[in-house]
Amino acid sequence: MTYAYQLNNVKVHYHDQLVLDIEKLNIPAYECLAVLGENGAGKSTLFHLLSLLQKPDSGDISVLDNEINASQTKQCHQIGLVPQHPYMLPGTVTDNIRLALKLKKVDKARHASQLQQALETVNLTHLADQTANTLSGGEQRRVAIARVLAFDPKILLLDEPFANLDSFHQRQLEDVITMLANDSKRTILFSTHDRLQASAITPHTIQLLKGKPISAPLLNLFHGHYDGELFHTKTLKIFAAEGSLSARHIAIDPLAITISTHAHSDSSARNQLPGRLISISEADRAVRLTVDCGDKFEVIISQQALSALALSLGASVWISFKATAVTLL
Repeated sequence: MTYAYQLNNVKVHYHDQLVLDIEKLNIPAYECLAVLGENGAGKSTLFHLLSLLQKPDSGDISVLDNEINASQTKQCHQIGLVPQHPYMLPGTVTDNIRLALKLKKVDKARHASQLQQALETVNLTHLADQTANTLSGGEQRRVAIARVLAFDPKILLLDEPFANLDSFHQRQLEDVITMLANDSKRTILFSTHDRLQASAITPHTIQLLKGKPISAPLLNLFHGHYDGELFHTKTLKIFAAEGSLSARHIAIDPLAITISTHAHSDSSARNQLPGRLISISEADRAVRLTVDCGDKFEVIISQQALSALALSLGASVWISFKATAVTLL
């Protein structure tokens, strides 16, 4: 298998604090992957490493099977990074993309065709001559993507592309990334804290918790301490399967949680919590519920289950899940 990246024993410190600690991470080439994690999980630091803007304090990184060394010019030209807050250069949308082509030393004879293709990909041909800094935030984000796509990198990195955008512009950007994901000619990584938004685009994920890749879902992530049977958050006591007493987080898969209108005395689920339904939204052919039990839980059910339960906002409900559904981290 060809890998876009291979990371081994990579560590990054900021002010003597370990912010990224990756023992081994192989990222396959020609796939679209979502990098998931809460704020402070290390997503941006990882993207700085992958874009070669930053070197790790220790460890090795290979890009497309080539180990990073002192001369990174070739690898840099294969990677395109769109930062969370992209800067719009003075001038029009076209000026922004054309300058990127010049800086990447793309053959001038190819400028017109690659510029046009990039604009078509992000659906911005109608704004080609508009001054870039007069565009909306969502439009500027798509210009930044077009600016990178124009030089046709083998790897596209999108750091928090949906941050601070309204739902309309998020949907437009989701469509662009989904279209790019369906084209297997490049590797795409984008970071987000919204697992459901990521799953609508790709099933492939890298999940970070405090700088470390983990395999547990990052919805229903709670901080606290474990006493050998119960995990104590600030407000709740949750039964967990046996694990390390050093665990400071738990994660609970939203698909493993059952919701009902009353408690079940005969249930095998050791965790049964009363709460109030505070949010109902669509979640890619399913329904995402938010239940406030003192801590807020995300629950995913089918449309049929929602209808059968006749749930409405503000309703009193019970959630239940087994101790084995609780992952100690």
